[in-house]
Amino acid sequence: MLLTISIAVVLGFVLIFAMKRVPPPMSAEQRAAEGVNGAGAPLDALTIERFEWVCSRLLQALGLDVERSTTIGRRQLEMLAVNPAPIVGGQFVVHGELIAVGDVVEAVQVLALLDAVKGEGASKGVLITNGFFSDEAGKAASGGPIELINGRRLMDLLQRYGLAASLAPEPHS
Repeated sequence: MLLTISIAVVLGFVLIFAMKRVPPPMSAEQRAAEGVNGAGAPLDALTIERFEWVCSRLLQALGLDVERSTTIGRRQLEMLAVNPAPIVGGQFVVHGELIAVGDVVEAVQVLALLDAVKGEGASKGVLITNGFFSDEAGKAASGGPIELINGRRLMDLLQRYGLAASLAPEPHS
């Protein structure tokens, strides 16, 4: 009996050690973008300050007025934006996630945004990232007043609104 338990414990530690060496599975978004060369390169080099500036300009180009913007650490931001148009207007809570290459935005960030939308009484939440969303994040957003903008879509929007050049590093004074 003791031998069986000892073998099970040792086998458990071996499996835990082996799992640490295996990279996490890629999300469907990552697999779809795998063949695109350099699609995220300009976004990957952004600082949180530049990411905040780019997101703010994009929201303005989309017709939203940014009322409040706060950075949370070196990787997150929160904005409150308003669409002043009658009937279709309203408040938007916007979260930005600046993630490292290879990481994904998880469902917990989507659920946090959903809570913020409810807490603010906003009509919609938008989660913008320079990377991709996990499959679970996509499921968490479905059915709710949440829109997910991954790095590829962010680049498309920046190009469509003539803001892609704003990704260039700021000149040093």
